[in-house]
Amino acid sequence: MSVLGWIVLSLWVVAFATTLINLLTVPRLRTRSPRRFPRVSAIVPARDEERAIERTVRALLAQTYRDLEIIVVNDRSVDATEAILRAIDGVTVIHGEEPPPGWLGKPWALHQGSRRATGELLLFLDADVIYEAPDAIESAVAHMEERDVPLLALFPHMRMCGFWENAVMPNLAMFAFTVLPLWISNRSRMPLLAVGGGPGNLVRRADYDAAGGHEALFNAVVDDVGLARLLRRSGRRTEVVRASHAISVRMYHGLGEIVRGFTKNAFAVFDYNYAVAAGFFALAIVAHLLPFVLACFGNRLAIATVALIILTRVVIFASLRYRIDNAVFLHPLMMAALCWILLRSVWFTGIRRQLHWRGRTYDAGRTRF
Repeated sequence: MSVLGWIVLSLWVVAFATTLINLLTVPRLRTRSPRRFPRVSAIVPARDEERAIERTVRALLAQTYRDLEIIVVNDRSVDATEAILRAIDGVTVIHGEEPPPGWLGKPWALHQGSRRATGELLLFLDADVIYEAPDAIESAVAHMEERDVPLLALFPHMRMCGFWENAVMPNLAMFAFTVLPLWISNRSRMPLLAVGGGPGNLVRRADYDAAGGHEALFNAVVDDVGLARLLRRSGRRTEVVRASHAISVRMYHGLGEIVRGFTKNAFAVFDYNYAVAAGFFALAIVAHLLPFVLACFGNRLAIATVALIILTRVVIFASLRYRIDNAVFLHPLMMAALCWILLRSVWFTGIRRQLHWRGRTYDAGRTRF
């Protein structure tokens, strides 16, 4: 166990160093105005979003940006989404059509919105994202202009309520800051290191069209990351910026939504490769869960590893304004939940080839990350 223990401890030393470098080097979105104000088309796909759509749209309407077009694609909603949108002035509502054969619903909705958009810049964002700072879009355009970057991904504040959301949802931030070398990503054009997100992909229309747009992502399960990769494959730059003070999102409400939501894409992240998924599962057990078990029996390497894991989490949680007590106590539970979700995703999307997404069921074998 000593050799394996040293390897695991070394991995966490690297993760801790990566975390510090990422937090220190990934820029924050600063409040400032651009030299010019090209038209921005904010495109929001909405399928059964009655819970959040009004707040999302009204926050966009409150933005200070001078030339902002807001387009909501009502993707065949059967709840009150359409009625809510009808009661709000200043928004272009597209009544979405059913996806053509082979298309997934969200890429198809975004494609329809992009065809209607008239902006020089396109802002793709999910229907549960709140642009809380009125100057968020203005600052994002200024950053894009200053850095001369074709696509800017906006990293939000994750709003979490209740025990299970606070326990499981920090996995996204943990992965982003401990695993991804974001400081290299922002300085390279490697498609594998591309970062995108539903909270906001701000992209130049000309570069979006030249790269193929959402027509090239028609079967992409994680289309927001896919868009950033798409631009990089065409030789263009993308960047990620921390905008947690300006943008927030509550992705899922409760454990059931978390499990269903991540089941959709957990196996897809590994390109439906059983060997890679098995490797990740084994790494999760050995590097994330086993140290906590061994620490209970007094293993010194395991105790040192657990201390480093908790320190890493505390640094991330403090920087992102998450609950510190959860940073200290809930790492094993978070990883156990992710292991279960991965197994569930392998079963549904891999073995049974069923991908359930917003009331639709697709053949997972025809989809990709």
